[in-house]
Amino acid sequence: MSLKYFVHVSSITNLSDARYCSGMMVNSLGFDLDENSNNKLSTENINEICAWVNGVDFVGEFNNSSSNYINDILNKINFEYISININKSIKNIDFDNKRILISIPDPKLITSKINDHLMSFFPDSRTIIIDNMNKKSISKLDILDNNYDIIINPLDNINTTKSFLDKFNLGLLLKGSQEIKPGYKDYDSISDYLEAIDESF
Repeated sequence: MSLKYFVHVSSITNLSDARYCSGMMVNSLGFDLDENSNNKLSTENINEICAWVNGVDFVGEFNNSSSNYINDILNKINFEYISININKSIKNIDFDNKRILISIPDPKLITSKINDHLMSFFPDSRTIIIDNMNKKSISKLDILDNNYDIIINPLDNINTTKSFLDKFNLGLLLKGSQEIKPGYKDYDSISDYLEAIDESF
Protein backbone atom coordinates (compact mmCIF):
# COMPACT_ATOMS: atom_id res chain seq x y z
CA MET A 1 0.00 0.00 0.00
CA SER A 2 1.33 3.42 -0.97
CA LEU A 3 -0.37 6.80 -0.98
CA LYS A 4 0.40 9.18 -3.84
CA TYR A 5 0.51 12.25 -1.61
CA PHE A 6 1.70 13.21 1.83
CA VAL A 7 -1.34 12.89 4.11
CA HIS A 8 -1.87 14.46 7.53
CA VAL A 9 -5.01 13.48 9.43
CA SER A 10 -5.93 16.14 11.96
CA SER A 11 -8.18 16.05 15.02
CA ILE A 12 -7.84 12.35 15.81
CA THR A 13 -10.14 11.55 18.75
CA ASN A 14 -10.20 7.76 18.93
CA LEU A 15 -8.15 4.62 18.45
CA SER A 16 -10.35 3.41 15.58
CA ASP A 17 -9.45 6.39 13.39
CA ALA A 18 -5.80 6.20 14.38
CA ARG A 19 -5.43 2.50 13.57
CA TYR A 20 -7.35 2.77 10.31
CA CYS A 21 -5.28 5.73 9.12
CA SER A 22 -1.97 4.15 10.09
CA GLY A 23 -3.02 0.98 8.28
CA MET A 24 -3.67 3.10 5.19
CA MET A 25 -0.12 4.46 5.51
CA VAL A 26 -0.86 8.13 6.18
CA ASN A 27 2.17 10.14 7.20
CA SER A 28 1.02 11.83 10.38
CA LEU A 29 -1.80 11.96 12.90
CA GLY A 30 -2.73 15.12 14.78
CA PHE A 31 -4.42 15.52 18.15
CA ASP A 32 -6.47 18.58 19.11
CA LEU A 33 -4.73 20.08 22.14
CA ASP A 34 -5.94 23.66 21.80
CA GLU A 35 -6.50 24.72 25.40
CA ASN A 36 -9.65 26.60 24.35
CA SER A 37 -11.15 23.73 22.36
CA ASN A 38 -14.16 21.77 23.57
CA ASN A 39 -12.84 18.74 21.69
CA LYS A 40 -9.32 18.54 23.09
CA LEU A 41 -8.19 15.14 24.31
CA SER A 42 -6.62 14.34 27.63
CA THR A 43 -2.94 13.48 27.69
CA GLU A 44 -3.91 10.04 29.00
CA ASN A 45 -6.13 9.34 26.00
CA ILE A 46 -3.49 10.49 23.55
CA ASN A 47 -0.75 8.39 25.12
CA GLU A 48 -3.07 5.38 25.07
CA ILE A 49 -3.83 5.85 21.36
CA CYS A 50 -0.16 6.38 20.49
CA ALA A 51 0.82 3.19 22.31
CA TRP A 52 -1.36 1.15 19.92
CA VAL A 53 -0.28 2.78 16.66
CA ASN A 54 2.95 2.43 14.70
CA GLY A 55 4.45 3.83 11.52
CA VAL A 56 3.17 7.41 11.70
CA ASP A 57 4.37 10.69 13.16
CA PHE A 58 2.30 12.18 15.97
CA VAL A 59 1.49 15.90 15.95
CA GLY A 60 0.25 17.99 18.86
CA GLU A 61 -2.14 20.59 17.45
CA PHE A 62 -2.03 23.59 19.79
CA ASN A 63 -3.39 26.45 17.67
CA ASN A 64 -3.18 29.64 19.83
CA SER A 65 -2.60 27.98 23.20
CA SER A 66 -0.38 29.69 25.75
CA SER A 67 3.29 28.77 25.84
CA ASN A 68 3.08 27.58 29.45
CA TYR A 69 0.21 25.24 28.58
CA ILE A 70 2.06 23.90 25.54
CA ASN A 71 5.25 23.26 27.51
CA ASP A 72 3.28 21.47 30.23
CA ILE A 73 1.72 19.12 27.65
CA LEU A 74 5.07 18.52 25.97
CA ASN A 75 6.44 17.28 29.30
CA LYS A 76 3.75 14.58 29.27
CA ILE A 77 3.66 13.48 25.62
CA ASN A 78 6.45 12.91 23.11
CA PHE A 79 5.40 14.37 19.76
CA GLU A 80 7.43 14.23 16.57
CA TYR A 81 5.91 17.56 15.56
CA ILE A 82 3.61 20.26 16.88
CA SER A 83 1.45 22.71 14.93
CA ILE A 84 1.05 26.33 15.97
CA ASN A 85 -1.22 29.07 14.63
CA ILE A 86 0.59 31.48 12.33
CA ASN A 87 -0.21 34.38 14.68
CA LYS A 88 1.19 32.66 17.77
CA SER A 89 4.70 33.39 19.00
CA ILE A 90 6.92 30.32 19.41
CA LYS A 91 9.59 32.22 21.33
CA ASN A 92 8.93 30.56 24.70
CA ILE A 93 7.96 27.09 23.47
CA ASP A 94 10.46 24.40 24.50
CA PHE A 95 10.47 22.41 21.27
CA ASP A 96 12.75 21.96 18.26
CA ASN A 97 11.74 24.86 16.00
CA LYS A 98 12.47 22.78 12.91
CA ARG A 99 9.65 20.47 13.97
CA ILE A 100 7.03 23.18 14.38
CA LEU A 101 4.36 23.15 11.67
CA ILE A 102 2.66 26.43 10.80
CA SER A 103 -1.13 26.33 10.89
CA ILE A 104 -3.09 28.79 8.73
CA PRO A 105 -6.81 28.34 9.51
CA ASP A 106 -8.00 30.78 6.83
CA PRO A 107 -6.46 31.56 3.41
CA LYS A 108 -7.31 35.23 4.00
CA LEU A 109 -4.27 35.30 6.28
CA ILE A 110 -2.05 34.74 3.24
CA THR A 111 -1.14 38.30 2.27
CA SER A 112 1.77 40.00 0.57
CA LYS A 113 3.49 40.32 3.96
CA ILE A 114 3.29 36.65 4.90
CA ASN A 115 6.78 35.60 3.81
CA ASP A 116 8.43 38.29 5.92
CA HIS A 117 6.23 37.24 8.85
CA LEU A 118 7.17 33.58 8.44
CA MET A 119 10.88 34.33 8.25
CA SER A 120 10.68 36.52 11.36
CA PHE A 121 8.53 34.30 13.57
CA PHE A 122 9.02 30.79 12.12
CA PRO A 123 12.53 30.95 10.61
CA ASP A 124 13.20 27.21 10.92
CA SER A 125 9.76 25.86 9.96
CA ARG A 126 9.30 24.39 6.50
CA THR A 127 5.76 22.97 6.56
CA ILE A 128 2.50 24.92 6.36
CA ILE A 129 -0.96 23.44 6.94
CA ILE A 130 -3.74 25.50 5.35
CA ASP A 131 -7.41 24.83 6.14
CA ASN A 132 -10.60 26.15 4.51
CA MET A 133 -8.94 26.47 1.11
CA ASN A 134 -11.18 26.53 -1.97
CA LYS A 135 -10.68 26.79 -5.73
CA LYS A 136 -10.80 30.59 -5.61
CA SER A 137 -8.38 31.05 -2.74
CA ILE A 138 -5.87 28.46 -3.94
CA SER A 139 -4.25 31.10 -6.14
CA LYS A 140 -2.90 32.58 -2.89
CA LEU A 141 -0.38 29.74 -2.82
CA ASP A 142 1.58 31.66 -5.43
CA ILE A 143 2.33 34.27 -2.77
CA LEU A 144 4.20 31.81 -0.56
CA ASP A 145 7.91 31.20 -1.07
CA ASN A 146 8.76 27.93 -2.79
CA ASN A 147 10.76 26.51 0.11
CA TYR A 148 7.70 25.35 2.07
CA ASP A 149 5.92 22.01 2.02
CA ILE A 150 2.21 22.87 1.92
CA ILE A 151 -0.71 20.72 3.07
CA ILE A 152 -4.30 21.70 2.23
CA ASN A 153 -7.83 20.48 2.92
CA PRO A 154 -9.88 18.68 0.22
CA LEU A 155 -11.59 20.88 -2.36
CA ASP A 156 -14.91 20.35 -4.19
CA ASN A 157 -14.45 16.64 -4.88
CA ILE A 158 -11.77 13.98 -5.08
CA ASN A 159 -10.83 14.58 -8.72
CA THR A 160 -10.59 18.34 -8.26
CA THR A 161 -8.51 17.84 -5.14
CA LYS A 162 -6.11 15.46 -6.87
CA SER A 163 -5.73 17.88 -9.78
CA PHE A 164 -4.65 20.72 -7.51
CA LEU A 165 -2.42 18.50 -5.36
CA ASP A 166 -0.60 17.48 -8.54
CA LYS A 167 -0.43 20.99 -9.97
CA PHE A 168 1.02 22.60 -6.85
CA ASN A 169 2.81 19.54 -5.41
CA LEU A 170 0.76 19.66 -2.21
CA GLY A 171 0.00 17.36 0.69
CA LEU A 172 -3.53 16.48 1.79
CA LEU A 173 -5.18 17.46 5.08
CA LEU A 174 -7.96 15.16 6.30
CA LYS A 175 -9.81 15.21 9.63
CA GLY A 176 -10.86 12.53 12.07
CA SER A 177 -14.33 12.35 13.56
CA GLN A 178 -16.09 11.05 16.65
CA GLU A 179 -16.89 7.37 17.06
CA ILE A 180 -20.58 6.50 16.78
CA LYS A 181 -19.96 4.22 19.74
CA PRO A 182 -16.76 2.61 21.06
CA GLY A 183 -15.33 0.34 18.38
CA TYR A 184 -17.87 1.36 15.74
CA LYS A 185 -16.81 3.96 13.18
CA ASP A 186 -17.99 5.31 9.84
CA TYR A 187 -14.87 5.94 7.73
CA ASP A 188 -16.62 7.19 4.58
CA SER A 189 -15.13 10.68 4.39
CA ILE A 190 -11.57 9.55 5.14
CA SER A 191 -11.66 6.25 3.26
CA ASP A 192 -12.98 7.80 0.04
CA TYR A 193 -9.92 10.00 -0.22
CA LEU A 194 -7.36 7.49 0.99
CA GLU A 195 -8.58 4.80 -1.39
CA ALA A 196 -8.63 7.30 -4.27
CA ILE A 197 -4.95 8.15 -3.76
CA ASP A 198 -3.78 4.62 -2.92
CA GLU A 199 -1.40 3.73 -5.75
CA SER A 200 -1.70 0.01 -5.02
CA PHE A 201 -5.33 -0.05 -6.21
